Amino acid sequence: MFGKKKTIAVIEIDGVISASSKKSAIASKGFSLGKTLEFLSDLEDGKQALDGIMLRMNTPGGTAGASEELARAIERVKQARKVPVVASIADVCCSGGYMIAVVADKIFANQQSLTGSIGTILQMPNYQELAEKIGIKTLTFKSGRMKDIGNPMRDMTDEEQAFLTEIAQQGHALFRSYVKEHRPGIQNEEDMMDGRPVDAVTAKENGLIDAFGTYLDAYDALRELAGIEKHAPVKELRIKEDKGIVQRLLGTMAFPSIVDAMEELSLSGRMFKG
Repeated sequence: MFGKKKTIAVIEIDGVISASSKKSAIASKGFSLGKTLEFLSDLEDGKQALDGIMLRMNTPGGTAGASEELARAIERVKQARKVPVVASIADVCCSGGYMIAVVADKIFANQQSLTGSIGTILQMPNYQELAEKIGIKTLTFKSGRMKDIGNPMRDMTDEEQAFLTEIAQQGHALFRSYVKEHRPGIQNEEDMMDGRPVDAVTAKENGLIDAFGTYLDAYDALRELAGIEKHAPVKELRIKEDKGIVQRLLGTMAFPSIVDAMEELSLSGRMFKG
């Protein structure tokens, strides 16, 4: 009835985007840039069939370098394999996540999703007053006047603040340029690209997304762009996830609530690490 089965790669970008390879030994959850890039490299080499790429986005963003690297890797596969890409936004797809989403031919979002946040930010704590109150002093030995920029034990100089502000502005300019290259029809550009996150309704009105819809709506759109018949079966390619220790010991059939609780415990623990 149907011809040769078509192939769709499904890439889930869930959580903070970072080049860090740190991962809980207990939990299996968490986005891995390294694995995703390896997966994309395998897709690019053309050794396996590929008819489309589905991006499932649920991320507040992440580091600038990692976000750009992933966006450009997806773009390389798209161009090399001449396949359509569709993005589906779940709860949130902001900042670096949105940089990745704009590579898609179409972006879908739930009406209560958040997106945008096209901007860059650098934040550095300052503990000088606290250190003085409790009697802590630090000695700094450096070979250049800017070598200890961001030292939390002293106030920044005007020169240092100006330097870091310039870096943030340069990053913002590159971010805006990348978005405009892929979505030239964005309206109210100054507001939409000043770093603010926007609701999906505002995003659609201003061209940041194309349509409201669920993951299934986005998936149907990808099938159509890829020329896949409505009810034709497809083969899905996904990144293989490593199981955490708890999952390997208990398996997926026993005590799922305990496994979930242990994973949440390990994830919560990360939040309080210094």
